[in-house]
Amino acid sequence: MMSDEIRSLAKQAFNQTWDFIEKNNRTVEETLKMIDLTFKSKYYWSLVGNQINFIRSNWQVSRVFAEADLLEASLYYAKKVLDDSLKLNLKDIDLFFAYEANVRVYHLLKDISHRDLMLNKAKEVIEEIEKESDKKYCITELDKILKL
Repeated sequence: MMSDEIRSLAKQAFNQTWDFIEKNNRTVEETLKMIDLTFKSKYYWSLVGNQINFIRSNWQVSRVFAEADLLEASLYYAKKVLDDSLKLNLKDIDLFFAYEANVRVYHLLKDISHRDLMLNKAKEVIEEIEKESDKKYCITELDKILKL
C-alpha cells in the first residue's frame, strides 16, 4: 500500500471516530467500534505520519476513552499527549488540546485540583493563540467540559 493510501485510511478512521464521539446514546457495540477506529487511525498514522500526527492520535484515544468512561486509560493517554507536546515545544491549538484532554479527564474523575491546574494552563495557552476563531473555539470546548 502506498503512503498516500495509508494517509487516507488514517484520516478516514480519525473522522469516523468523530462520528461516534458526537453520537448521543451510543450502544456498547458503537462504543467498541469507536475504540477500534481510533486505534486503527493511530496505527496508520504511526506508519505515515509525523510526531504531531501521532500526538493528535493519542489525544483522540484519550478522548475516546473518556467518552467510553474508561477514565484511567483516558488519563494515561492525556498525560502522554501533554508530555509529548511539551517535549516538542508545541504551541497554539496543539498545546491547548494537550491541556484540554487533561482538563476533561480530571473533571470526569472529579479531581478538581488537578482539573483547575490544567484549566489554568489551557487558558494561558488560549491567550497566546493567534487566530481569534481558534481562541473562541477553544473557550467553547472548555465550557463544554465544565458542563459535563
